Amino acid sequence: MNIFKRIPIPIRYKHPLSITMILVILSFILILFLFSTYLISPGYALIAANTTPNSSHNNQIISSLKEQILQLRESYKSFLPRKPYLIVNTSDNQFALMEKTKILQEGKCSTGSYILLKATEEREWLFKTPRGMFQVNVKLRNPVWYKPDWAYIEEGVPIPSPYSPKRYQEGVLGDYALGFGKGYLVHGTVYKRLLGYPVTHGCVRLDDEDMREVFVQLNHGSKIFIY
Repeated sequence: MNIFKRIPIPIRYKHPLSITMILVILSFILILFLFSTYLISPGYALIAANTTPNSSHNNQIISSLKEQILQLRESYKSFLPRKPYLIVNTSDNQFALMEKTKILQEGKCSTGSYILLKATEEREWLFKTPRGMFQVNVKLRNPVWYKPDWAYIEEGVPIPSPYSPKRYQEGVLGDYALGFGKGYLVHGTVYKRLLGYPVTHGCVRLDDEDMREVFVQLNHGSKIFIY
């Protein structure tokens, strides 16, 4: 009995090229994978989109979108006030005096502090600047401040009668003021170091030089946008 007939012949002797072929196939698969990954990458997709037969169609879409954007811009301009107007940003405490899309003046301002002052359960004041679209209804040179009840309560002093001369204070509001309803004003300030911070009782404070330009440019009916 020949025992060597029972010993299996190693695979490498049966198929001497099988491992090589497997390596080649694996390499080919790897190359395909890398190539397909490159094909679907954003950069290549963008290039392919511009070089495909449909690129002319894409260009038409882009041109159409650009035209729509231009139309929207023109439509937006038609909604702008014809006269100069004021924009107040209460979040950043910045203002911009505008004429159409042109900035005439810009800078820091001060707006409402959002402090809640309570006198009694029935009387309280939240010092915030109203938001929305308003218009100038009063123009004042050398405005005089009529001191309301909350100012005395805030200071912790007795409240005088409504007609007391103590109620009237000069120089507190600067040289110019614009009223835009319910007692709210855009005015100058003696507290210039606080510009850029939310520290007012609801009015909008501007630097005196900025306020002078705003006063000159805005008239009765001019728009004030506060957001």
